Amino acid sequence: MKEQLNQRLRILITVLVTILVWIDIGWDYFHGGIPTHYLFHNQDMPGIPNWLGGIVLPIFIYYLLFRIYRRVNRSEGKESLKLVALRFLAGLLFALTISVCFMNEIMIVDYIMGVIFIMAFIFPLYKSEYYLGWVLGASFTFGAIIPIGFGSILCFLFFLFYQLAGRIKKLLKPKTK
Repeated sequence: MKEQLNQRLRILITVLVTILVWIDIGWDYFHGGIPTHYLFHNQDMPGIPNWLGGIVLPIFIYYLLFRIYRRVNRSEGKESLKLVALRFLAGLLFALTISVCFMNEIMIVDYIMGVIFIMAFIFPLYKSEYYLGWVLGASFTFGAIIPIGFGSILCFLFFLFYQLAGRIKKLLKPKTK
């Protein structure tokens, strides 16, 4: 079986994203300063500068890519890289939608989050590729640290929801003799 998402590809993806993040940070530095993001959008809370995300994000990306690599190569064909890419794109699109709505003050973010919570009962939204898409999609608006923290809480909740739905489905399934 051919190894999917090998070490070289994981490093290449991590390096490319790292370069893009630092280009963005450099652009910010020379055009008004590096933005600082605040928890709950409250300036009384501690600030998190974008450069901190530039340090943490490469480690985070490589770690999640390694988790995906291990799962895909252990699944013996059950999970393909194509499915992983589709899940990543879904997480990315949801995060980009929320980011664009937030930046333009379109008040539908609560509804989008509601849809995501409902989808968590049906789809395994706790998987690393969804999480990676979420963080990369939200990091251009909220920096990297806030999406990583918020996303980890969401992944935990999504795991609980998905497991709960599986148990309910198992209980409702008729027993065969």
